[in-house]
Amino acid sequence: MVATLIIAILISLLMPAIMKAKSKGFQTFCSNNLKGVGLGLISYAESNDGRFPQQVPFQQGGCAPMATNTFLPGGMLARDIRPFIMASNNFGSTKILICPRDRELRAPTSFAQIRSTNVSYFTAVRPRRNNHNTILSGDNNITWLASGGSPFGYRPYWSTNRHEDSGNLVFSDGRVEGVHTEKLGPLFYRAAQP
Repeated sequence: MVATLIIAILISLLMPAIMKAKSKGFQTFCSNNLKGVGLGLISYAESNDGRFPQQVPFQQGGCAPMATNTFLPGGMLARDIRPFIMASNNFGSTKILICPRDRELRAPTSFAQIRSTNVSYFTAVRPRRNNHNTILSGDNNITWLASGGSPFGYRPYWSTNRHEDSGNLVFSDGRVEGVHTEKLGPLFYRAAQP
């Protein structure tokens, strides 16, 4: 009985560390997926005179202009999955569009089946290849709350605890950053500047 008690105490002491390591592993997996998304979109841009799918007119194989009803506050982000479809030849698998912490989502079997409801990432409306601070994509669990102190009139927050008050963003140079909620607003405001 003493041995069982000692084992139970050890397990209770180790469990938080194990759960934290598991959570960090999920964020790393998500970060790797976003790195692949970023590289796929950049590869598309390299084949289209430095323009991302959002900047290439529909008649030329892109998805511009993006419908205004898909814009979130600030006009920077969309739940529009067309850029992912346009660059799908550069992704390899639909699994790249799912964060492992999004347990309710199942990767569709083909890019023809993806919808905004089965993708874990948003697309930026106006990414700029020549501005490395431009956000290209990221975790879509963002909520915008009214804020008089922000340039947009709204302040972004991670709406769920998918990555423990953090989330991942991929920038137009292909780098991925894990961003805490407190730093999300300043990153968006900096990315919106010309």
